Amino acid sequence: MPEIDISWNEGTVGEWDALFARVSRSTLLQSFAYGRAMGRTYGHVPRLGVIRGDGEPVGVVQTLDRRMLKLFHDRQCYRGPLWLDGATPGPDMLEAVFRRLRRACPRSPLSRANLLPELPAGLESEALLARCGFQKIGAGYQTVWFDLTRSEEAMRTGLARDWRQRLRGAEKAGLVLDVDWKADNLPWLMKQEHDQARDKGFRAMTGPLAVRLRNAMVKGGSCNDGVVMVTALDGRTPVACGLFFRHGVCATSQISWASESGRKSGAMRLVLWRAMQELKRRGVRALDLGGINPDTAPGVTEFKLGTGGEAVETVGQYR
Repeated sequence: MPEIDISWNEGTVGEWDALFARVSRSTLLQSFAYGRAMGRTYGHVPRLGVIRGDGEPVGVVQTLDRRMLKLFHDRQCYRGPLWLDGATPGPDMLEAVFRRLRRACPRSPLSRANLLPELPAGLESEALLARCGFQKIGAGYQTVWFDLTRSEEAMRTGLARDWRQRLRGAEKAGLVLDVDWKADNLPWLMKQEHDQARDKGFRAMTGPLAVRLRNAMVKGGSCNDGVVMVTALDGRTPVACGLFFRHGVCATSQISWASESGRKSGAMRLVLWRAMQELKRRGVRALDLGGINPDTAPGVTEFKLGTGGEAVETVGQYR
């Protein structure tokens, strides 16, 4: 069993990002760009950790810290830790890591920790976290991962039959696609997102956070493929739009919107398919389709599962 340690805030952000790029299924909420945007929006301070086994990096983890009323300390770690080079740690290594996370995220009357570990749902994961001193307080996160390493032909063949047929119909509908790698029209999309969140009763990412995350992704023009907005237009009228954030070799579908006519024409399928192609061409290897909930959003769940991606569920939310 290797000796496990977590080094916090050592080295440069660039060095940490280089390790993050080695994660085969990285998550948006563990990216430094997300941490920086949360800091500027809500006052969180990102804390970057490198997990080492026998002195060699094996994983990365980010926590977001915030002090309230100068006394109460809140620390959150959502959708991490993450592992390098596709390696799956054994149970002993996992337990050692989460014991160190428990020490890094203490629980006391003046300190609270919230974790949404990127561990698979199941009794084994629950037992591991219980042994490390964590208490379950909520359900896990469900999403669908789409593999972009396949050929476009294999990607299309893997689509559900109805999904593929509706995509073909959208491709024949005469819609024009606008691909914007700066997301210049993001304020307009956030207005549509706010309206649909109000109408459908879900909690959306706030406009300021989305804009600051976009800005962090393209800071100083050094990264021209960190965010992409794909819009389907019927003439000059937008009928569907999707916003995608890149993090390492992965990306996340953050916002999807379609008008009534866009839903009838299947325009969102065309938007998602084009985004998959664009991301694939820029070296993205896996796309997180952004969460599903079969109970409260069956239509969205069916849409995302129809891509033929892999449905996953994490173990739960813990304190």
